[in-house]
Formats: sequence, C-alpha cells, structure tokens
Amino acid sequence: MSPSPVNAQDQKGVDRYTASWAALMQQVRRGASWSGYERNCSFLNTGGRFVGASHVSGLDFPDDGRGLAVTDWDQDGDLDLWFSNRTAPRLRLMLNQSSRHRPARHVAFRLVGSECNRDAIGAVVELHLKHSGEPVPRLVRSVRAGNLFLSQSSKWIHFGVPENATVTSVSVLWPGGARSSCSGITVGQRYLLRQGEPSAQPESGDHPRRVNLAPTPLATVTTSPGQGSLVLPAPIRLPLSSYHHPGGSEVALPLVEAARLILFWSAHCPHCREELQRLATNPPGVNVLALCVDGRTKPAREVARSTLSGIGYTAAWGMVGAADLERLHLLQESLFDSTPPFAVPFSLLVRPDNEIVAIYRGALSLPVLAHDVRHVVPAPDLQLRNLAPPFPGRWFTTPAGPAFLPLLVARRNLARYPEEALRYLQQAAEDSVGNERTDLMTELGRRHYLLADKFATSQLFEKSDHHYQKSLTAVPHNSSVHNDFGASLARRGKLQEGAQHFREALRLKPDFPLARENLTKVEGLLKQADEK
Repeated sequence: MSPSPVNAQDQKGVDRYTASWAALMQQVRRGASWSGYERNCSFLNTGGRFVGASHVSGLDFPDDGRGLAVTDWDQDGDLDLWFSNRTAPRLRLMLNQSSRHRPARHVAFRLVGSECNRDAIGAVVELHLKHSGEPVPRLVRSVRAGNLFLSQSSKWIHFGVPENATVTSVSVLWPGGARSSCSGITVGQRYLLRQGEPSAQPESGDHPRRVNLAPTPLATVTTSPGQGSLVLPAPIRLPLSSYHHPGGSEVALPLVEAARLILFWSAHCPHCREELQRLATNPPGVNVLALCVDGRTKPAREVARSTLSGIGYTAAWGMVGAADLERLHLLQESLFDSTPPFAVPFSLLVRPDNEIVAIYRGALSLPVLAHDVRHVVPAPDLQLRNLAPPFPGRWFTTPAGPAFLPLLVARRNLARYPEEALRYLQQAAEDSVGNERTDLMTELGRRHYLLADKFATSQLFEKSDHHYQKSLTAVPHNSSVHNDFGASLARRGKLQEGAQHFREALRLKPDFPLARENLTKVEGLLKQADEK
C-alpha cells in the first residue's frame, strides 16, 4: 500500500495512493479478505499475563471484523460488546451473562461538564477502594471521544469492583485542570458526576434495560449451490448492443415489446442443456434469447446449432465472444462488492428498452422468473428498490437519483475500460438535470476529446473521428475541439470538412489565432486545388 500523500499538492503521491486503493479494492471484489479470514480473538488478563479466551468467550467468529464498541447495554452490571463486520452479519450484539447468577460488582459514572465540554471528554476518573479495611490500588478510567476502529463506546465510565472491596471515594480530574472528589458511593449503582457539584447523584430511571433482540443462532452455510437471483434496485443499460446471428453475421440487439430473458450458455455444459430444455418454448410474457459463449467461429456455431436442435429449442439464439463476456463481468464488478468468476448458465432479465432489471446466476427458477416478469419488469424505476431486497423491511434513506447507477459503473471503469465507461457516463448525463447534467456533459465531452486525441496520435482515425463527434455532441460550443478535429481532418486531405470546423471554432471564439491560422491555410489549399 502506498503511503498517504503529504498534501494535496503532492500530485504524484495522490496518484500513487489512489491507484493503490483501487488495486486493493479490486482484490477484495475478487474474493480476497481484508483480514485473511482470521477468526476473532479475545484475551483474558490474568494479572500481568494474557491467555487466549476466544473459544470459551464465544467471540471467535470467522467474521471480517471492523469496529468494536463496549457498553453495559442491558444495564446488568457487566460490559457487553457491539461489533461490526465488513461481511454479514454487519452487526452483532454479544451480551455478557457473567453476572446473571451473582450480585452486581460494579459502579458506573456519567460525567457532565459545565466549565469544560459537556461530555467531559478527556476527564480522568479515579476509583479509590478498601479491602478488609486496607487500601488497594486505585482504578483509573478516562472519558474518550472515539476509540478502537471507527467506533465510539459508551461514555459511561464503568468499573468492576473486586469481591469484598468497598468504594471509599471517587475523584475526577476535569479537562482544564479542575479536580473534584466525592464519597458515599455504593457498589452496584450508576451515578451522575456534574462538574462543580460536591456529591454524586444516583441515576434515576428504570434499569436493568430489557433487551428485545432474540438470540437466534445463524445458519451455517457449508456449501453453496451457485444459484442466485438478484433484482437490481435501479435499471442499468445492457452492455451488449449486438451478437452474431446463427448464420454468422453480426446483428444489432433489437428492442422487443415484452420482457426478454438473455441466457448465456455453453454447448459443453450439461446444466446449460437442462436450462435450455426448460426454456425450449418461450415462457409466457418473456422472449428468450440464448447466446452461446463458445466463440464466434463456424465450428462453434455448428456445435451450438446441433445441441439446440437435439433438445428441441426453437426460440432465438446466437453467439458471443470473449469481449462480450468481459463487458458482462465488468458490469457485475461495478455493481457488487464481490463478484464470482463468470460461469454458465447465466441469465439477464431485460426490459423492452434493453435495460437490465434482474440477474440470475446458475439454474433459473421458473416461478421466480414468472414473478419478476409480472412484477419487476413493469415496475416504475422508483419502485424497483422496494422489490430488490430479499427480505421485508423499510428504507430509511431517500432513493438515489437515476444517474447514480450508471455513474457508479462509469467511475469504476474509466481507468481500465474508458470506451465502455463513457457509454454509462453518457447515460448518467442524459438522466441528470440542472447543474449535475451540465457538469457530467462537460466531463463526457472532455473524456471523449482525450480519447480522440489518443487515437489520432495512433492514426486510428475512424475511432478518433467518432470520439471528436461524441465530444462535440456533449459540448457543442467547445472551440478547441472544433479546431483540433478540423486539423485532424485537414491533415488527411479532408479540407472542406476541416474548414467547416475551423469556421465554427472562430464563430464560437473570434479571437482564436490558431483556428484563424488553420482556416487561412486550408482556404489557400482549396483555392490552389480549384485553380488546377
């Protein structure tokens, strides 16, 4: 991992740091673990020596752990743990039941500042004890704002009191240097300590607090059937625009009036043949298109044709190549944190406008397909996110805008696959309004221009012309793009077309000396050509 840049002006450091994070996240999405699949560990302090207590404590989960917060959640006198994970379950509550069958041996304090900050962050609390009439070493705790990784434990200062010990007093060093001390503290109680007041106030209110979370054990998954059904919370454009017809020619993927199921399969996959048999006749309400992933060669087409004929499949079919599969995997990598390697059978449910609304990995359930065709395909965009979760519940966040998903795909892939990414950036721009639309169109034009310049330098003029035109479609008033496009055309002898772009550049920016110089040269060459 590259070290953090010293400041924002260290552009090379910023670039290295950004690239390192991108590479790290790519590894995680491919199945790597942040913590190496280590089990959680807990250790018991036996008086200067720590011994492993992971298993007996019940904390040794194989979770990809993150934050940890300590609090007496059920207010029974012992400390409980909340901890979060990057993997499911995202949140666990571990209730400490060690005090269930014995008297409470604790005392807790909540500090309230008056001359310092209200939460008394930074205060140091000392608990003074006696055991059999003799003083014992004091116990010390401090009030902290944030502790452990991205976590905030309770601001209640909790002390465990040894057996047969009594509390003689509690003293506080407040932020700013003021000190206070009070006595009359009873074991098993919770107190408020207010800065400037001479005594501790027993906390009012009912406790212990009742915990309503059911301690249901989680099912352990030992094997995966490799089957998944995913409804997307928003539609996303299909990354394929064409496929190879059974006759061998490339054809555009047409729009359909009803829903379309696109099934990706291989002639060498027995599970795929079973899937095709079940879809041999179009299910009600959906058109099936079976795309074989074995390549676009004539032998591969003939094997696919023979396989389909042998099982009685009569619906539409065709062939796709490795580049098409890469686009599909690329889309999934953008949508999900962790994406399994591409495997067949694999299906997409597509609306009539060629936007994906559901993804099916592995064997397809026909009842699930029928449900999604009936409810998901016709659903308005804002209702899709209510159909996406596989469990009931209510959203507490507002829906993302229509540009969110295509912009997410574009951002994830601009560095690796810029041409693919720009298709989604264009969708995001078209789906936006106001200043967001203006900003995205400006970015779209700039990125098309950079690709045009790159391809022109490599003398790939068909591609460069395409991106110059796309840049001007996004931002028609960019005089610099008109000038550079005109120069690229003129160098190839397309003088009339180049002159038109130079004139447009000067119309947009009359004081553009380079465009005027270029137009003068081109007009001179055109005049010479007319005189011959």
